[in-house]
Amino acid sequence: MINELDLMENHWNNYKQDYTTKAIVLAAHLGVDLDEAESAIDDYDYLVCTDEEADDWVREDIEQMVWAFTPSFLSAHTGYVDEDVFKWLQQKCEGANDAIMSMIKDFDAFVEDAVACDGRGHFLAGYDGIEHEVVYLSVERDGMCYKTKETYYYIYRRN
Repeated sequence: MINELDLMENHWNNYKQDYTTKAIVLAAHLGVDLDEAESAIDDYDYLVCTDEEADDWVREDIEQMVWAFTPSFLSAHTGYVDEDVFKWLQQKCEGANDAIMSMIKDFDAFVEDAVACDGRGHFLAGYDGIEHEVVYLSVERDGMCYKTKETYYYIYRRN
């Protein structure tokens, strides 16, 4: 006996083995073929991630660029160290990053405040500053029935 559902599921599972879910999500979002999407991710032109992954990425990116925040923002998160101190330190650009990081009292609150002010796209989407939210519906078979599961992905154009 040939079951059409089994054939469709087998075809889809074989298809999914060739490409990552993130490539499938990006291809659908951009309207390009899967090879282009996979290449765009591999070449770091696009970042596609879950909400948790995006939070991790933004934290890492902010950690590398605290030196570039406005002196008033830094002052507010360091127990009100005078803004002139940050203006002076920022002349060293990235070289001042560690010194400024050591002055931040609560880095989690710093990140939350930065994201609340500018959004994750500001930090993760260097090309245009936009965060795109995409819902991916996956389907799991349960006997002869199927269940859907929603997963939110966030897309950022990096280059």
